Amino acid sequence: MTTDDPGSEPANEARAKSFGAVAAAYDAGRPTFPGEALTWILGRGRGLQVLDLGAGTGKLAAVAAGLGHDVVAVDPSQEMLEVCRRRPGIDTMVGAAESIPLAHASVDAVIVGQAFHWFDHARALPEIARILRPNGVLGLLWNNADTVVPWVRRMVHAMQGSDHIAGDRFDPMPILLQSDLFALVETARFRHWQDLDRLGLRQLALSHSRIAVLTESRREAVLDQVNALYDTTARPPEPLRMPYFTDCYRARPSDLANYRRTLDAPVAPHL
Repeated sequence: MTTDDPGSEPANEARAKSFGAVAAAYDAGRPTFPGEALTWILGRGRGLQVLDLGAGTGKLAAVAAGLGHDVVAVDPSQEMLEVCRRRPGIDTMVGAAESIPLAHASVDAVIVGQAFHWFDHARALPEIARILRPNGVLGLLWNNADTVVPWVRRMVHAMQGSDHIAGDRFDPMPILLQSDLFALVETARFRHWQDLDRLGLRQLALSHSRIAVLTESRREAVLDQVNALYDTTARPPEPLRMPYFTDCYRARPSDLANYRRTLDAPVAPHL
């Protein structure tokens, strides 16, 4: 769908912490990411050391592992990582973007799927630049529903509420460029679809932070809307096909970031 807009404090903190309570619904309802999008970010080789930051249940990490990379998934939610650990080929660590539990220049790539907007960017970007190797890459990805389709537009309105603005999507470009830590930022867009049955559509709604923090009665009212939408749109046994655009951003550490990394790197003791 469109991005879970963090909003203002303290609502931001409550919504950011809401995902652990809906980890199962998140994993079942949220779409994966297209492999070609991650290949565009990482290249066609194999065997990179990749950090999936704000990894959640490991949807993006699983794609990276499937492409032959060595993946560490970091997320502040133990509940989300419990689901992630069921996926093969992924190491997990509890941690936050603002204090990444990895060594200087230890990874070839940092990838962030559907999470960068939750970070404290002033603290997270220096941390990302610190752990990236000089020729490393930062990749940001968002799955955004194609609201040109009428039923998808109604679904987004049900989940985002009346304050949602059609086409309102988080743009990380100004943040990346103003940080001086990343060089030329490139963008690309990939189209894909997610097949959903009635339960899947309900779980997709439940996985969104705005729904997760509602009172039970208000949450059930929204889910009733979602159920009704499925009943009037779907043609079982055919699934509903939710159309998405995956918007991708790719950037490499700037000369300034590489210089700062050498200054901040631990000094080996003289023997």
